[in-house]
Amino acid sequence: MSTISEKVTSRLYRMASGQSANALRFHYEDLSGAIAALDTHAPATLTPWTEVFSETRDSQDLANLFNMYGSDKSRTHNYHVIYASLLNRNAQLNIFEIGLGTNNPRLISSMGVNGKPGAAERAFRDWAPNGNIFGADIDRETLFTEERIQTFFADQTNPEALKDLSTKLPPIDLVIDDGLHTPRANLNVINFALPLLKENGAIVIEDIVAQYLPFWRIAVSILSLRYDCQFVQMKSEAVLIVKAGR
Repeated sequence: MSTISEKVTSRLYRMASGQSANALRFHYEDLSGAIAALDTHAPATLTPWTEVFSETRDSQDLANLFNMYGSDKSRTHNYHVIYASLLNRNAQLNIFEIGLGTNNPRLISSMGVNGKPGAAERAFRDWAPNGNIFGADIDRETLFTEERIQTFFADQTNPEALKDLSTKLPPIDLVIDDGLHTPRANLNVINFALPLLKENGAIVIEDIVAQYLPFWRIAVSILSLRYDCQFVQMKSEAVLIVKAGR
């Protein structure tokens, strides 16, 4: 039997959403089951990062800068090998990242109180001497402007907000999603970013955790029909790389 508090919560939810909590629960159970069933037919598989990327002098330079500024992109994830592979550091680059690394513990995507907002942006700025770095976050406290770095407020769960943000950005060589880390938010970023990419540009969805792999195997199978995709298992979690051209 439901407790009084559960009944009250359910009633409030029905008043706010127009549907019962039970209906929502059954909907998502059914959706999860459908994804699991489709996943058995998805041809996309994870490739170990050692079969795709290798350490170079440029990647190690980027790793050192990530570590110096307090980013976990190298130390925890070894993402530096991806970015050094995708980019010519001496070119006129435009790099954009959503998720600046908030250290506000009240936010879902917080890095914790010891997080260093803007660490990756400063590392990319120093690594690419001719690059312009752009970033966005839902935490306004993380926004800042420095030499060759400009950041904006953005809610990646809101497609209209991302569309507005796109009008403020130049054509981009690399888009990194290190924000909310949920499929819906990630897909919003992909849809927002694809029209912004330069001819050889790429989108990298970071930190894909194991529970979302069935969804992403299906998504990669679909995206691969039109785009060059790499689905790679890195040192800690998986990443998806979507390139502009095939």
